[in-house]
Amino acid sequence: MSRIWKEARALAAFLRSRAFALGMLSVVLAFVVFQISAMTNVVYVTDEEGSELHYTMESDPEKIFETYAGQLDQKQTGYRGLSGHYAELNTTRTCKASIHADGGISFHDVPVGTTVGDLLYQQGITYDGNDLLTPDADKPILDGDQITLQRVEYERYTEEEDIPYQTVRKNTSLIRLGRTQTIQQGAEGSKTLTYMRRTVDGRREEVQLLGENVTKPPVTELILIGSEEPVSKLDFDLEVDENGKPLHYDRLLTDQIATGYSARPGARTASGRYAIPGHVAVNPNKIPYGSKLYIATTDNRFVYGCAIAADTGIGLMANVVDVDLFYETYEESVLNGRRIVDIYVLE
Repeated sequence: MSRIWKEARALAAFLRSRAFALGMLSVVLAFVVFQISAMTNVVYVTDEEGSELHYTMESDPEKIFETYAGQLDQKQTGYRGLSGHYAELNTTRTCKASIHADGGISFHDVPVGTTVGDLLYQQGITYDGNDLLTPDADKPILDGDQITLQRVEYERYTEEEDIPYQTVRKNTSLIRLGRTQTIQQGAEGSKTLTYMRRTVDGRREEVQLLGENVTKPPVTELILIGSEEPVSKLDFDLEVDENGKPLHYDRLLTDQIATGYSARPGARTASGRYAIPGHVAVNPNKIPYGSKLYIATTDNRFVYGCAIAADTGIGLMANVVDVDLFYETYEESVLNGRRIVDIYVLE
């Protein structure tokens, strides 16, 4: 009996001892740690900037996802569900952008690093080299970017336009003083104008003239006005008498037969000079090329004026005609007809 009592007192003393207290505390702590460890789940959060390790007592996989996905501002998440006490949450940072195209607006969350061209491709929006895209296709999208795609079209078209004719009035002694005569009726011409029209989102912004093609040239109206003005514009600065006749000359050929002729613009004479009013055709055996002349009728009703012997012809060489006077137009040469003139050979 005494032995049992002794052991009981020893047990009571042990239970009151510090060693027992420490032992029990260790057991309790170990139990608590075990329970906490058993209840703790590890969440591994990964994004392009690195990884973070998080611990949670939550055991519901959906709540774990909602908790950490909600903490990730402007991120997309890919969640690998809870396996044992481990969960992996892969994240990608995103930014917000809007697309303004084809009359509509759409809003998108895209991963950081996505380019403008990538987003348009993902959305099935196509464009060509004429369209205007802002920002450029290869620019990475920043948060809040507004992407604007404007459709640009070019249309080529033509228009017909009239060309007004000009009226030329020419003083000449071919007709009587004070009279007028229309020797060529004017007529409007026409031309085709080719344009390029540029439209942006259906709105015309620019029209450019590419060129014009004259399909029908206008015909100049030519009106002769009777005057005492010489036909030729050449001027040898002559000294003349009261009748306008040269005072100084080498010889005078009277009662000479004068006809008229014309030629295409740019034509040359037998002497190599250009065919222009003032360059006349002669028989070079009688009047050498280059001779300076003055030609008019005796009564001065017709004055051809100063001239240079520059051309010849069959009729001149056969002595049928003495001088052939050049005119700017065929109609004027016809009006000349056959005239009797005086030819002053000046030098």
